[in-house]
Amino acid sequence: MSKGSLENHLFRRGPQLLSWSIRIKVAIGAAKEVSFLHNAESQVIYCDFKAANILLNTDFNPKLSDFGFDKAGPTGDRTHVSI
Repeated sequence: MSKGSLENHLFRRGPQLLSWSIRIKVAIGAAKEVSFLHNAESQVIYCDFKAANILLNTDFNPKLSDFGFDKAGPTGDRTHVSI
């Protein structure tokens, strides 16, 4: 993604420091993406949530990356998933 990872911006390795309004936009956007995964018909548990895995586009919209550790959410009568 064009703006790199959130980690690079938070620890000043990125090209520009993020304002608080952009940080809040990114936090809300990332939370909405996790909520989408948890509430989808085929639920996904995102197991590697960290700043390095939140990528930012040109408008600082966050996109989750690295789904290698994810688990399928509960199905049918199951209410819990072991991670």
